[in-house]
Amino acid sequence: MTTPTCINLRETFGDRFRIRFEESYYAQYGRHARVDDPWLQLIPCDFGHISPWGGSKLVACTTGRGAIAKRLVKLACTTVVQDGVDGVNVTFDMVDFDQVAAVMRPKRVRHLSPEAKARLAQAGAATRFKHGIRSDSEGQGCESRVGVV
Repeated sequence: MTTPTCINLRETFGDRFRIRFEESYYAQYGRHARVDDPWLQLIPCDFGHISPWGGSKLVACTTGRGAIAKRLVKLACTTVVQDGVDGVNVTFDMVDFDQVAAVMRPKRVRHLSPEAKARLAQAGAATRFKHGIRSDSEGQGCESRVGVV
């Protein structure tokens, strides 16, 4: 029996959006696991998350039953697969990712500009300890105060 295929979110969207594993990943593989299981990857969003559904389909899961859920349901590219009091789950094809992402607002990966990297490196160099430099008080232990009144 072969495992069905799904979209690997890290390979497809990892350069643009944050990718994390759902909670069951660590229960299945252990606390310090390094297994790349695409079925357990998700993209955290402002209003829920986006996960693989199978084949070229993805699922968007909302965390509430408000305006965001209504906007997702109204999109022509989505199909409601679960409608609950705590939110909706809608499936969509990967080619429609940008439409759904505009509603869900996925968390982006932060990229520093070369200027920002240089500023951080310079600021870090100013506070870093230098090798071979010792403080004036090093080697001078606390003097015993026994008998001092």
